[in-house]
Amino acid sequence: MSDFLKIQGLGKSFGALRAVHDMSFSVGKGEILGIAGPNGSGKSTLFNLITKIPFPADSGQIFLDGKRIDRLSNTALTKLGVIRTFQREALFGSLSCIDNILVAVEQTSGVRGREAERLADEASDIVGFPKNFHNMPAAALPVFYQKQLMITTAVAQNPRVLLLDEPASSLIDSEIDWVRDAIMTLNKRGITILLIEHILSLLTGVSDRLLVMEQGQKIALGDAAEVIRDPVVIEAFLGKPQ
Repeated sequence: MSDFLKIQGLGKSFGALRAVHDMSFSVGKGEILGIAGPNGSGKSTLFNLITKIPFPADSGQIFLDGKRIDRLSNTALTKLGVIRTFQREALFGSLSCIDNILVAVEQTSGVRGREAERLADEASDIVGFPKNFHNMPAAALPVFYQKQLMITTAVAQNPRVLLLDEPASSLIDSEIDWVRDAIMTLNKRGITILLIEHILSLLTGVSDRLLVMEQGQKIALGDAAEVIRDPVVIEAFLGKPQ
């Protein structure tokens, strides 16, 4: 498996706190890499460093398809197809759903008008976001549909690498099933996916490999079914046996 996305020695500190330390791993083209770890282990910070939203790394290098990208701006990264979602629904609540998608498309590709609307409609079809919601204010949507809208907005930006940060949080079982199906649908379209998720059944069910973090460091990386049986990983999640 080729190194489509390669992370080398990535690090970020906030004063004495090392949020991410010497993080290195590679992701193959078309792979789904699951990322797990206890709360505060640095998972979302890792996404921040890869995308430079909202801040860059202090150290390390990032390569996409063999080209170094960590020196680029976050705007340039989105234009290259490095797109992320957030734990909390990061939407413009006062704007309509369709306008949320169109704003993102315009910022990423510069496309406007009918072509932008076509991309928005296409992304809605791919994700399954109801078009009869397009003219509703985003803030009026229930949480599940806000998550759908956030993923639709990401897909409309034509991602090559999609970083999903807890897309199934706060959802019920049937909605979690939808997230699972959506991830697999996007992956079948050739999108490389990095997935942070606390619902381990979802994470291990869709991921080709699993990366586990603790205190900003990588403690395990490999086949998902094997990694979750690793005593080091079990201790990180459950603590030392008494």
